[in-house]
Amino acid sequence: MLRRSFLLALGGLGVSTCAAQARTAPPRDFRTADLMGGAFAMQSSQLALTRTRNPEVVNFANAEIAEQVQVANALRAAPGSAPLRPDHAVLLKRLQATPSGSFERMFVQGQIRGHQELLALNESYLRSGSNPQEQQVAQMSLPIIQQHLAILNNLRELA
Repeated sequence: MLRRSFLLALGGLGVSTCAAQARTAPPRDFRTADLMGGAFAMQSSQLALTRTRNPEVVNFANAEIAEQVQVANALRAAPGSAPLRPDHAVLLKRLQATPSGSFERMFVQGQIRGHQELLALNESYLRSGSNPQEQQVAQMSLPIIQQHLAILNNLRELA
């Protein structure tokens, strides 16, 4: 049942331990910001599938990938087609270099940070955005992002 909920969500990632060091100005429009976060979410989740055997992390990563496909389709874009933000590229390289014993912890921390950023992005767009299609994506995403944060907080205890 949770998997179905995941498939409607909007994901994004950031690795919290590196965020301040690699910060750049985010894109100014919702669509671009959402797609760039989605590209990072897809790539880091694909990496998680190769680096972990934790079934909860695997389930989350699979769901995150599926979500990004749906969100990109809703925004009329090819999944994973947006480039990584420069700070996301740095974070992905650090995640790739993370030793196996620390990978799950760093992945979950990054997911939490990314979902917090997405929550703020979607709430802000709902308050001030003007595109009805993007407003609908933001409206659909908010409860799922909140649900993901709850799941990720539970995963943090396991990782």
